[in-house]
Amino acid sequence: MKESGQTVQSVERALSIMECFTLEKPQQTLGELAVQTKLSKSTIYRLLTTLARCGYIKQDEVTQKYSLGFKLFNLGAVVAGNMSLRDTSLPFMKKLCNELSETIDLNIIEEDQRVCIEMVESSEQIRNIVRVGQRNALWVGASGKVLLANLEETERRRILDEAIKLNQLQIEKSVLEKELDVIRSQGYVTSIDDRVKGSFAIASPIFNHTGKLIGGVTAAGPIHRLSEERTPFLIQQVMYTAYKISEAMGDSEAKSRYPTMVTV
Repeated sequence: MKESGQTVQSVERALSIMECFTLEKPQQTLGELAVQTKLSKSTIYRLLTTLARCGYIKQDEVTQKYSLGFKLFNLGAVVAGNMSLRDTSLPFMKKLCNELSETIDLNIIEEDQRVCIEMVESSEQIRNIVRVGQRNALWVGASGKVLLANLEETERRRILDEAIKLNQLQIEKSVLEKELDVIRSQGYVTSIDDRVKGSFAIASPIFNHTGKLIGGVTAAGPIHRLSEERTPFLIQQVMYTAYKISEAMGDSEAKSRYPTMVTV
């Protein structure tokens, strides 16, 4: 086994083979892999045989094409399981708090409610207070609405229908659904005097490695600090933070989920 500097060449080659497989082209022939890796077919074959024996590569008996094995799925599940949203988000939240001097909170959906699971408090004398563990309806305030808007349609409809049945919705369903459509398309929501009078909140969704909604990040503060000039900056910083957290949680298409975000 040859070594190159501090690396093992055969391992590098094996990894380069596995990186050839994509969602667009999940199956590859020996020749296609040889072209992409610039390795000889004999080398590719030896590495594929080893990877297949260990469960990282499999070969279709009919087409003779190769694809990734389920062993990689198991390893991916281990990585995903160790990606704590709270732990991953906290450094980004602290950075955002320092940049904006506003309270930053992290929210998830639990039992059809918005729940705060982490908070970084503003150092300003006048500031918003958000308590970890605090629960609120999903259709009230920026933190809840950004989660509700990005839920799968069937889940969103179920929650709204249940709220109507219990007479909890204080707004026409059709009006709320239009608002949620806008929130989903722009990648953020701003609320003023919504849940807490005299305050504003700006929230953006967070997604995981499968592109599924897993939470939302919110910046909140008193209305007197929400000037017309400052609002675009606040929105962009919150969206950028949500994008970076999603990226850190393994979302390879994170950037495309924030259509109105500009380079920060």
